Amino acid sequence: MAGGYYLPDRGVRAFSRGGAFTAGCDDLSALWYNPATLAGQHGTIVHLDSALINMNLDFQRYPVPEVGQDYEAVQNQADPLPDPSLSLSSDFGLEDWVFALGAYGPYAYLSNYPEDGSQRYALVRSDNFGYDLEGAIAYQPLDGLRLGAGLALVSLSINNTMAAASYPGLFGGPEERDQDGYVQFVAGDSFRPSVVIGMWLRPGRWFGSDFGLELGFSVMSGVSFNAKGDLYGRLPDHYYWDGVTLDPEVPKVQTQFSFPWLVRAGLRYLDEHLGLDGEVDFVWEGWSCFDSLQVSTIGPAYYRDVPTIGDYLVPSMTLERHFKDTWSVRAGGSWHPLDWLVVRMGGYFETGASPDEYFSVATPDGDKWALAMGAGVVLGAFELDMGYMHIFQLDKDIPVATSKIVQVNTSNPEGAVTVGGGRYSVGYDVFGLSMLVHVSDWF
Repeated sequence: MAGGYYLPDRGVRAFSRGGAFTAGCDDLSALWYNPATLAGQHGTIVHLDSALINMNLDFQRYPVPEVGQDYEAVQNQADPLPDPSLSLSSDFGLEDWVFALGAYGPYAYLSNYPEDGSQRYALVRSDNFGYDLEGAIAYQPLDGLRLGAGLALVSLSINNTMAAASYPGLFGGPEERDQDGYVQFVAGDSFRPSVVIGMWLRPGRWFGSDFGLELGFSVMSGVSFNAKGDLYGRLPDHYYWDGVTLDPEVPKVQTQFSFPWLVRAGLRYLDEHLGLDGEVDFVWEGWSCFDSLQVSTIGPAYYRDVPTIGDYLVPSMTLERHFKDTWSVRAGGSWHPLDWLVVRMGGYFETGASPDEYFSVATPDGDKWALAMGAGVVLGAFELDMGYMHIFQLDKDIPVATSKIVQVNTSNPEGAVTVGGGRYSVGYDVFGLSMLVHVSDWF
């Protein structure tokens, strides 16, 4: 949930099936996908899951008339990000109830680009982290029907760095290095509530002829954040800024934004005799709630002793996003060729949240498709799984005239130039390991 960036499906078993896991979820990632499926996981279970997420992005910016120069291509230089989770569930000896607790984060990634690169006005570095603490309960009122609900407390830490132009329009040019300042926004918000509810159905059990069809549904509520923190600024090297200071040196700032509602629906067919199942899911995410990101100071902050001006009030900074709702179709399944071995495969297609006009290295979310595979083994009370997924995002070729992503230049906004026009090539790699322990098997 890092500000509208695309996030791969979390959970090794889940992404190994292409995210088609709403009806067939059989581990504690049910806290995220569908808490109703917890009611089918009896005993006491501990689940540890971890993945390594790497995001590859190449950006070749196109020349803009106001600058008249060619740009070198830039690539994301950030290291892959490990992302662990830990969950626990138990039925406490009850036949129809299961309770679960979990601490997990979305499968996020890091971004790191050259400080003097052509992308610097959109993003230099992004280290954003989120995590959920969730408690859930599931109930099976009758054979073939399971219900579940969870309450999650969502926390988010933001650390973004970008360049801001100070070109006044009187001397120099709009992208001269010595007129670039740098802004780092470090903030966070903790324990914002979100609710997830789910239902699982196997109607064949109601008619005495179980034909192996299962249905899954879940809804996750959106989250509203009010992140507060600090704004670190590095003034331009140009002699015009000699003697200028920021008062206070580190202003307190805040920003408000929302993350979307999410709806899942899945249809699964299970043949227990052949050890084979397949599922198709549809997922909708309401990203249109994320329209813009405004960073404003808490209390007045000033640039002191600006030549010919004097003291200058630090204005709010608005980053336009204008995201769209997204949808995806996911298909995947598993096969048990042996009692102790399972093989999984899957894939999906998903639309992007960021429109071409506001597409940049800061929000590189376009239409994409993915292929995944995985395998698992059962060793007594232990279930060990591994998986790999690659996401192919369709290349973007955005003309300069189309892009509405512009420099932040608070002193001369009319002189700001567009910075999002160019060719983008984006892909993701996810490798994960999971261990599920049936603790109750030891007692």
